[in-house]
Amino acid sequence: MSNLIYSPFSRYRDLERWLDDRVQSGSLSTGAGAWAPSVDIREDENAFRIQADLPGIDPADVNLTIENNVLTISGTRQTEKETEEGGFKRRERFSGSFSRQFSLPESTDADAITARADKGVLEITIPKRGAASPRSIAVES
Repeated sequence: MSNLIYSPFSRYRDLERWLDDRVQSGSLSTGAGAWAPSVDIREDENAFRIQADLPGIDPADVNLTIENNVLTISGTRQTEKETEEGGFKRRERFSGSFSRQFSLPESTDADAITARADKGVLEITIPKRGAASPRSIAVES
């Protein structure tokens, strides 16, 4: 009989070590949606502003769509080609497809949304529609 003592913590460490090895080797399967850019969302009196971190992503590889008041940011980060001369010792940067979606309030002007990329940050400006002015409605008889 073995003198090994069972401990749930030793199993947890084994799992943690296994996951860390997979992340380091790049062999952990990460499908679409496994990575999404970090965003900041601000609001002022005229617009909402979304800033998304997209380092290393060509703006041509980013798609912005709006449908039913849902703004979708999607795209692809290309993988570096591995060569025999420059093998990776550790690989943590995700490559592949990503997607983020944001429900917009009815007060936004979807036709006036603008976007610009600068130094790896995508900034999307979503203008607000002007508030409807109160008006008098005549009652016909």
